[in-house]
Amino acid sequence: GSIGSSTMTTRMRLVTAEGPLLEEILDHTFPLWNEGMTRAAYGRWWAAQLRTTWGSRRLRRFALVDDNRWLSTAKRYSFDVRLGGRDARMAGIGAVFTPQDLRGRGHASELISRLLDHEAREGVELAALFSEIGGEFYRRLGFEQVPIEEVTIEVDQKPGAPAMLVRAGDDRDIPALAAMHEVRSAPASFALRRDADLIQYALSKKRLQAGLGP
Repeated sequence: GSIGSSTMTTRMRLVTAEGPLLEEILDHTFPLWNEGMTRAAYGRWWAAQLRTTWGSRRLRRFALVDDNRWLSTAKRYSFDVRLGGRDARMAGIGAVFTPQDLRGRGHASELISRLLDHEAREGVELAALFSEIGGEFYRRLGFEQVPIEEVTIEVDQKPGAPAMLVRAGDDRDIPALAAMHEVRSAPASFALRRDADLIQYALSKKRLQAGLGP
């Protein structure tokens, strides 16, 4: 979606979710996105992501708050992209959540509008949003649904012991992966710039999830 402006509402403000506010938000989002972890592990998973090189600079959880409580929340990922042959910045928005008793009052829309305003002031040119509720709600905020191609792979099973060379994905491999991505994505008019830090973050997030899960 293109970055636009929002209608400012008295008393509401956009803040970074930290400390007790973050813990209360995690309490609410845990039943939905716990990935099989305990509540304590779920909190450690988030904290550990922020300690990675990429996460410490590019990942934040924001909240829309008023004088009394938080009203809605979302994660923001800050991506480097290539757009039409030039470098640009893109905000990735996900995990949009409003407490059950506050839904239907426009808080999520206000949160996203303010978050887009915040990103525009930082020089961000476009935004991508991951949604689990369909596209109509977010289309009103300027987003367009991107179709996803699904591919089914059938495995041809043969008798005998399988033999395949597998690398574990060591840190020394990451610069080569980033270089491969740069070459393969070069012809595209739009592409994420998956540098070594972003690839390491993606690997670390999955490994942390596996280590903290059941």
